[in-house]
Amino acid sequence: MLRRVVRALRGLLSPSDSVVPLQRAVPLNFSFAGLTKGIDNIHIDVRLSPQFVGHATRIITSMMEQHANQGRPGQKSPGPTSGDWEQFRTSYARMVEGAVHRDKVTGSFTLVPLVQFAVMAFLLQYVQGEIELMRQGLRASASSGGSAVDSRKLEHNERMSWFARNRARIRYRMNRQLFDQLAKVESGQLGDLRQSLLDDRWPVPQEALCNPLLQAETPFDDEVMTTHYVLLGQDQDDAYSFAAIDRFLAYLFRQRRSDDQTEMALTRAEQVSGRLATELERIRKKRARASASSAIASLETRKEGLEGEISKATAELDAIRAEYLKANYAWADVPANVTTLFDVFLATEQLRVVRKEKDRERVSTLKAQIRFQRSLLDHAERAFVDAGLLTPIIAAYELLPIQRDYSSILAAQQLHQLLRGNISKKDIVERLQEMGHLSGKTWPAEPLIKAAVRTASTPHRQRREYLVRFLKDFLTCRRDLSYYHLAQDAMNLLHVLEDPKDVRLSQTNKTLYEFLAPQEEEAVTQTILNHVILKADVRGSTTVVAELRKRNLNPASHFSQNLFDPIHALLETYGASKVFIEGDAVILSLFEYQETQEHRLCVARACGLAKRLLSVLHAQNSLCRKGGLPELELGIGLAFGDEAPAFLYDGDSPIMISSAIGKADRLSSCSWLLRKQRSQRNNMATNVEVYELPDGDPLRGEKGETHLRYNVNGIELDPAGFVKLQSEITLQRLELPAPGDDHPAILHTGRYPDLKGTMQRLVIREGSMRLLDLQEPNFGKPTTNSFYEVVTDEVLLNQVDESVKTAQ
Repeated sequence: MLRRVVRALRGLLSPSDSVVPLQRAVPLNFSFAGLTKGIDNIHIDVRLSPQFVGHATRIITSMMEQHANQGRPGQKSPGPTSGDWEQFRTSYARMVEGAVHRDKVTGSFTLVPLVQFAVMAFLLQYVQGEIELMRQGLRASASSGGSAVDSRKLEHNERMSWFARNRARIRYRMNRQLFDQLAKVESGQLGDLRQSLLDDRWPVPQEALCNPLLQAETPFDDEVMTTHYVLLGQDQDDAYSFAAIDRFLAYLFRQRRSDDQTEMALTRAEQVSGRLATELERIRKKRARASASSAIASLETRKEGLEGEISKATAELDAIRAEYLKANYAWADVPANVTTLFDVFLATEQLRVVRKEKDRERVSTLKAQIRFQRSLLDHAERAFVDAGLLTPIIAAYELLPIQRDYSSILAAQQLHQLLRGNISKKDIVERLQEMGHLSGKTWPAEPLIKAAVRTASTPHRQRREYLVRFLKDFLTCRRDLSYYHLAQDAMNLLHVLEDPKDVRLSQTNKTLYEFLAPQEEEAVTQTILNHVILKADVRGSTTVVAELRKRNLNPASHFSQNLFDPIHALLETYGASKVFIEGDAVILSLFEYQETQEHRLCVARACGLAKRLLSVLHAQNSLCRKGGLPELELGIGLAFGDEAPAFLYDGDSPIMISSAIGKADRLSSCSWLLRKQRSQRNNMATNVEVYELPDGDPLRGEKGETHLRYNVNGIELDPAGFVKLQSEITLQRLELPAPGDDHPAILHTGRYPDLKGTMQRLVIREGSMRLLDLQEPNFGKPTTNSFYEVVTDEVLLNQVDESVKTAQ
């Protein structure tokens, strides 16, 4: 704060003095340095899903036909259908999902960017190829019509002329359509999956993946600039060009009489470099006039010495400039900093809102920031006016409302030159008249003249608003241009293989990175790594059966329709299989395989399956209540085995042997004593409690058990399963009040994808075991040991969702 006050009193301005902290850019690097080189020993070989490639090429061909037939009466192409786009998005999502799961397993976090850049490279190259094929086809049609009638030749020439004018626009719009579809998937289900598994929603920033500059024929294409950024001059000698403005902004706040050590060093280095350059020029002129050989030799020696000094001085100057820019121009790396530094209009509106809220501290901060913004904006405005840049900026925005009306006869750069005052109104009127004669259409000059007048007489406030808008648009373009070069460098490292011979060669040499859809994976013998057992045990089944028989009803069909059939319908979605079924219980298993890294979420999916099973059961019970039938209650246990189970066979039927089956059986159990005690407590959000049996208790040791459990319509996960779950998805820890409980519940929440790609919310309660004491109000005091329950209570789940949203 003291530094800011001293600098303000001395009239020195620097973005670093902002009251509100500025954002800093995150360094990006997509080198793929750790990946194996491909068959040419230069590039990284990538194979994309044939399904995706097929969908993409059909869509691009369809779009090309659609654009090619524009403006041709009676020859229209509908373009891709909604079904085409859905297949395109789905096949893309499946490839990237596989990469996310493999990155989760390996911890390398390189396969997701690899497949993303490979897809970008493939789409951009294929669109470019289709554009070139169309150009060649039009040229061939025109050259082959030697004996064609004049009208046909004229049509071919008009088509070639039309294509030449619109080639860049067609390419950009096709690329834009394709990348917009990818963005829908990336910002939706894929973003959720990456956040859940990798704890990083955008390993490659969204702005880099959906960069308009990559989609254009040239980075500074006028349509792209006016649509996404701001129109800039194309002539590199123009002070309004990108490079010139970037240099101008870099030194916008440089103080010639600064006490900053870097600025002082930069000034000295520039002076040294300038003196040496002047001296070298003097020696060259003297050398040109010299005639005596001795004088010439002496001057040559002096010239060589100066050139060496200049080389050294230039290197030092470049190093100091880099240091200066790092310290004083880093604010420009984040476009959002323009709002913080210059947008006094937005800050004033925010101040009005904060005043109504009577937040004194926030009011004080905003007032100080507004004073700072005004000083900074005043300085910037004067500098832009002195450099002759404010008029081109205003013209770039004033042309937007009229650009479309004149786009067929005047390029955006021509309109801009007119509004800047670089082209006379007389020349424009003559141009419009000439085009009117050729096209048979009248082009009014009045809108252009009015726009030129507005540009020259823009009110002061609007000029400043345009300047703030320009800074935002320019720095967004600057950031995207940086991403453009990074993406180009990354794509140049890749070789997307399509030739079957190349694919086979790269596969044989184990240098191919393949991103295939699940159904495209070749059939292999799968090796089980580990597994989860789910045991669902019906509570009070004997009573239910007796009640049904008493009423002459069929217990078998009741259990089948309300338990076993719903379970069977859920198996495919969660990748589970049946191990064993008996009259009042079912045991399911979920495996993880060595060969399928993308499906290593067995605990998360087992928890989701158990939760879904209870949800279906509640729905079935609702129907039973309406029909006057007994309702079913379950206890579910989930046990993780960190190894492959053993199998023996009864004929052709495999029988699983796993210690996890016994663990799941205990986790699903329920003590009648505890059930009776719990029935006296209402509105509880939890359905599982675990009690340790004290030494000497008569129940201890029965069947090797050391715990009693309450589990009615609850799901208990064993500790090993919770540890595995922590390695599968990113879990956020929360403490929230639980309905019906006096103490906050410790909760862990995250998201995972089921086998259909749908992201599911999962919440685990970490509860404390109690040492059983029937004299205590809750049958015992908490111990330091924990148990884990999959939460199914809707009230508690909604509280978690709200808490997560608030934290974001």
